[in-house]
Amino acid sequence: MAKVGDWHTSPKCHRHPPHRDINSFPSLIWHVEIGRIMRTSGNMKKDPSHKSQKGKSGSQERTQTTLDNLCEAACRILEQGDRSELTTQKVAEVSGYGVGTVYQYFSNKDELLETLAMRELDRMLGVAGRILASWNATPTAAIMNSRRLIAAMIEIIGERPRLGGILRTEMINAPEDSALGQGLQRYHRLIVGMASGAHPENSHRLQADSARFVLFRAISGTIQTAAVERPSLLRSREFEDEMVRLILGFLSYTLPEEGSSTVTSPV
Repeated sequence: MAKVGDWHTSPKCHRHPPHRDINSFPSLIWHVEIGRIMRTSGNMKKDPSHKSQKGKSGSQERTQTTLDNLCEAACRILEQGDRSELTTQKVAEVSGYGVGTVYQYFSNKDELLETLAMRELDRMLGVAGRILASWNATPTAAIMNSRRLIAAMIEIIGERPRLGGILRTEMINAPEDSALGQGLQRYHRLIVGMASGAHPENSHRLQADSARFVLFRAISGTIQTAAVERPSLLRSREFEDEMVRLILGFLSYTLPEEGSSTVTSPV
């Protein structure tokens, strides 16, 4: 039986399959695939039998404001706790709206988390796209491009890192053919593509799925940990320098050919 103030649980709410690796990227791309639906009003004739466009606009603005406030309340709850802390009663208390209003917008916790994750994904793609707009794909720009990549990742992960970690977990566990799953794959292709472009003559190092997984996790994991444990270090020049060394070192170093290398036991 569901507790008072909690969303009811139904089988259709649990849409996400078990955790899996989403770092099996298709070929690298150099453009942003952010699908935005642009709504335009056009030259509409006024119909006296309907409400004025001004009235409709005001109603839509109020609806959007309520949605934004509910989402922000949920974000604040997740920042202070975890997924289990998110209940209708808690969202109502933090947002200042009634429980009934929360139910009008979100019938269950999964719907709310999916909305938050989509908003976060849109922000992530926007940051990556903005960085790519000023990209200089030449060998002489390797260090500058690496710094741009790190700056983008810090902006993406460094803002509300605990919340972002929870929402990115939602993305990871989303079905591959869902909007979240496909959007996250686009984001990963953009980040790995930027890393490859930072050192184009050695981009072949990122052809293997395992290499892309290791580099992406090395970058994102280090920044995520710094954002939570050492926020003062996160935006320092020293931290940025070490991250640049990590990227360029990973891309420029090649192991001896298989069969010619020897494995030694630690002393």
